[in-house]
Amino acid sequence: MSDRHNISTAETTFAAESSGSMGVLTVRGTLDFTTHESATDFFDKSFAQFGPHLVVNLLGLDFLDSRATGLLVTCWKRALDDGGWLGLVAVEHGAARALWITGLASHVPIFPTVADALAAAPSPDAE
Repeated sequence: MSDRHNISTAETTFAAESSGSMGVLTVRGTLDFTTHESATDFFDKSFAQFGPHLVVNLLGLDFLDSRATGLLVTCWKRALDDGGWLGLVAVEHGAARALWITGLASHVPIFPTVADALAAAPSPDAE
């Protein structure tokens, strides 16, 4: 994967890489109201760069609040509306457990590893 763009705050790191025709976004640290503006900017730049074909790696999250969960839902809907696909990489414990508590995990595809998400993603070239 080739490095594309990185954004960091005091508590959060956002990184984006390409894997074939998919964007792989990694969020580490805190994703909450204090990082909402930075996160929104990061996701907007990622959509502009990679289009609506994204994998979002949340394995490095320390904290995820309801506002951040809403942002992930918005990104998922945006990907679908633009004819793409968005998968999340998370496990059912730690900060990302909110995805299961809120029921989001029953709607958005969630995978244990980036490799699993990439393998499950439909080919953007098949559109």
